[in-house]
Amino acid sequence: MTNWKQGAILFIGFMLGAALMGVEMAAIRMMTPYFGSAIEIWACMIATVMLSLMAGYYLGGTVADRAPRSEVLGVVVLVAGLFLLAVPFFATPMLDWMLANLGYDPPAALTASVALMFVPMTLLSFFSPYAVRLLLADPQHGGRVAGSVYSITTVGNVVGTLGAPLYLMRFLGSRDIMFTFAAAIVLGGIGLILLKMRARTDAAG
Repeated sequence: MTNWKQGAILFIGFMLGAALMGVEMAAIRMMTPYFGSAIEIWACMIATVMLSLMAGYYLGGTVADRAPRSEVLGVVVLVAGLFLLAVPFFATPMLDWMLANLGYDPPAALTASVALMFVPMTLLSFFSPYAVRLLLADPQHGGRVAGSVYSITTVGNVVGTLGAPLYLMRFLGSRDIMFTFAAAIVLGGIGLILLKMRARTDAAG
């Protein structure tokens, strides 16, 4: 694998890491008028994200072993981005219905968090194990490859966590922030598709 493709994978990982946390912040802001901003509401969203990361890491690693091609990962990321582009359109009627029928207690907030974020967050979580599979050329360097992937996506997480509330929310509403990060995810998915990378061990077979 050429160095520029390795760099492209890591850059996309950084971008997706930032977008993942950015859409989480936007989703919390969408839910605040309905459920408030108490610590219980944050706990519901964080739990949803953690569960989706768990599911995405496992499923992503499984799919990566069966189809270690960047096009497959790109389609998964693209679907996540398209889902998130739709969130601003269905979030308000869905949250209105939940408030009227389920109330505003933490169980209702957890249900809303899952409905808004579980699917796209799970799909986005495919990236890290998939990227490790694509970048791994030598098992002796597996730890370094995994460390690089998870480090760069975590740096992206930090940028998204700080950038959305400290900067973007001063100028954009939650819908626009969701659209912005969702568009970045769509571009990341398209970029992965265009890379047409295959894990070296698979190509050698």
